[in-house]
Amino acid sequence: MVEKTVQDQNKKNLSKVLIIGFSTFLMIFSVSILHANEYEFIILRFPGLTLFEVSLFDSVLYISYLIIGIIIGILADYFGKRKIFIIVGSAGSIIFFSLMISATNYSILLIFRFLQGSFTVMGWQMLMTLVLDIASPENRGKFLGIFGIFLALAMGFGPMFGGIIASYGVFIPYYVAIVVNVIVLIIVLLLLKDPSYLKKRPSFKENLTIIQRRPELIVPGIFNFVDRLHMGFIIFILPLFVQIVLGLGPEIRGMIMGIFALPFIILQYPMGKLSDKYGRYKLLIPGSLGYGIILTLTGYFGQFGLGLLIGAFLILGVFSGITGPPSMALVGDIAEGKDNAMAMGFFTFVGNLGMVIGPLIGGFVADYGSFVLAFIIAGLIELISLGICLLFARKYRSKF
Repeated sequence: MVEKTVQDQNKKNLSKVLIIGFSTFLMIFSVSILHANEYEFIILRFPGLTLFEVSLFDSVLYISYLIIGIIIGILADYFGKRKIFIIVGSAGSIIFFSLMISATNYSILLIFRFLQGSFTVMGWQMLMTLVLDIASPENRGKFLGIFGIFLALAMGFGPMFGGIIASYGVFIPYYVAIVVNVIVLIIVLLLLKDPSYLKKRPSFKENLTIIQRRPELIVPGIFNFVDRLHMGFIIFILPLFVQIVLGLGPEIRGMIMGIFALPFIILQYPMGKLSDKYGRYKLLIPGSLGYGIILTLTGYFGQFGLGLLIGAFLILGVFSGITGPPSMALVGDIAEGKDNAMAMGFFTFVGNLGMVIGPLIGGFVADYGSFVLAFIIAGLIELISLGICLLFARKYRSKF
């Protein structure tokens, strides 16, 4: 009888994860479809910008993720709420996607981009936190692997689809982003509820001391920082590399991003289950090592033709898929249920810090060096940070 009750609860939780995952897919998709046509949306619309200035369009997005993400984590745990933040996030995203279309100069566009990012992160971070709320230690990797499929689909399919629809009009991806967030708003209002066990926390101070109380969070934080740094780097540098070095249009840029995401999508669920069975580090270490090595070579070989560039990004997608679910599951391993939002807030905070830095590194090095050098530096960052992460892991006696 007890076993049947547990099975029924697991099925119910799985259905919740699927709804949360689909909602997250839509929110991330609404942002990722914008990446394929930044050349037309920014460079042709506001001529005279340097590549570094263009990189600010992505960096201000991730700065908003950085600032608002940690604040939302604190507030969500303090008030014991999730749903209201998702509703406000999707509604605000609708408003500022609309305003970005009408921006009359680049500075105003950057302000609207920051505000759009603030509301978007409010939504998807709380959706991610809900998965931790639902999961147990026995199925955390599995549930986060399923969630990761939706996340990866959005990041991979979004630029590919965005590249196709952008060929029909520079603002079309923004109109689609508005409609998508309307759908999220409806789903959340009708289908999602806050977990019953969530309670209002006694003080902001208790939330702010999460790292002091759980210093082990530094380990998944480092992994996420570097993963997101490279995501920001690739999202910015790849479309420009394809356009400037290979002379190809938005459809090809989106296609390569989709190819990069394909193995990442396929590997989410099996890697999540494997990390439940064998441990997180047995996947994180080889995945990060392989990713760093391949990334240093991508810029050099990619300049010799589209086939080599696609091959490099296909391999990068494999290594990225190996590391994704274990790093997210590690957060849940460390945090107790009452700390989920703040722990995920820290996790996304350092990840968003990486997203801010990634495009800036790409833009600066490409301006003053070369695309090849930019890829080499990005790959070396992965390898160096892996060594640092392993030192912290040993310090906190994490099991390898």
